[in-house]
Amino acid sequence: MMNRLMMLAACAVLATTGIASATTRYYNTPAYGVAQPDKTTKVLGGIVNQNGGIVYGSGFSVSHPSTGEYVITINNGVFKTCPVVNITPAGTNTSPPLANLYSYGCGSGGVSLTVLMIGSTNGDLENNSFQFTAMQP
Repeated sequence: MMNRLMMLAACAVLATTGIASATTRYYNTPAYGVAQPDKTTKVLGGIVNQNGGIVYGSGFSVSHPSTGEYVITINNGVFKTCPVVNITPAGTNTSPPLANLYSYGCGSGGVSLTVLMIGSTNGDLENNSFQFTAMQP
């Protein structure tokens, strides 16, 4: 009798709450702050090592003109309008530097970004790997 009651209770819980799912839910309300991306949203991202080499990603190139300075050039035609860009330092061995999007150029579908990695302990530019994401909503 106890097993039947437990089985009935479990069924009632599943019927009222539903089975847990890994599906991402988006809510178009300010309370949640996340809007569902549509089919026109374009996202490009990559990982760049401390020497300016591309570890992951395509559709862009990177140059490393001086210590702590990286120039990302996103290929023409990837974005129709200027994208929103986020840069995050990665792979640090000591105190993480500050990633500064120093300059941003956008036009004719091409995008150019100059990233400066600023040491958090002394403020000097330093080489450090980073990841970036560019998104056209």
